[in-house]
Amino acid sequence: MLIIGEKLNSAIPRVQEAVQSRDAAFIQDLARRQAAAGAHYLDLNTSMGNEIENMEWLVGTVQQAVDTPLCIDTTDPSVMARALKMLRGAGMINSISLEKNRWDGMLPLVLDYGFPVIALTSDDNGIPKTAQDRLRLADMIINTLFAKNYDLDKLYIDPLVLPVAVDSSNAVIFFRCLREIKETYKVKTVSGLSNVSHSMPARKIINRHFLTLCLACGMDAAIMDPLDNQLMTALIAGDLLMGNDRYGRNYIKAHRAGQLAD
Repeated sequence: MLIIGEKLNSAIPRVQEAVQSRDAAFIQDLARRQAAAGAHYLDLNTSMGNEIENMEWLVGTVQQAVDTPLCIDTTDPSVMARALKMLRGAGMINSISLEKNRWDGMLPLVLDYGFPVIALTSDDNGIPKTAQDRLRLADMIINTLFAKNYDLDKLYIDPLVLPVAVDSSNAVIFFRCLREIKETYKVKTVSGLSNVSHSMPARKIINRHFLTLCLACGMDAAIMDPLDNQLMTALIAGDLLMGNDRYGRNYIKAHRAGQLAD
């Protein structure tokens, strides 16, 4: 599974403080530790505060510390455009949706750069409550990008899990979306792990088991905390059981390195 490290997000108070104070040492240490823990991309979000100035600083600061590709996380096309220009190599766009202003602003960037992109099943009416309606939006996204000659191998659909605290069927709806998108369209899927457990106690337990079930439904990528040893253990074991770890090499390597949490 593709791991997108979630820790460089200004919604996290300590990260927001570091960005505002231009604490490069803290940010670079956090970037290095996520990369060392196995993150394939580092998600960068500066939505709290002066987004464009903070994003410029954060991109430059992180790229001084690691070679790990960056996933630019913003709803503002102007912030995305500026950040993408600063990237030294490949990157990821997080995200595009069918909200008109966002779609119109992000789509040219997606097509110009050809980077992997996370696409959300939402539009100007918000996130649909039913799997059927989310699949309808996924269909629109996939067919539009295909018509524009975008490489669908680089597309990651996020069916947007809602909290189980609001409705206990929300995770089940999400799992159905994952399975049907994989079966019908053969494109990749992705999710952040934390929203499912919002407002519940012991959230890390829920997130960990949510990840395992997502793996069983064929999910390809996760925006997650690679510094959470138990979560990473769930991922490594899940990949093994799903046949994604040939001969268990990654599992054995993690065991020998003392990286598996019992």
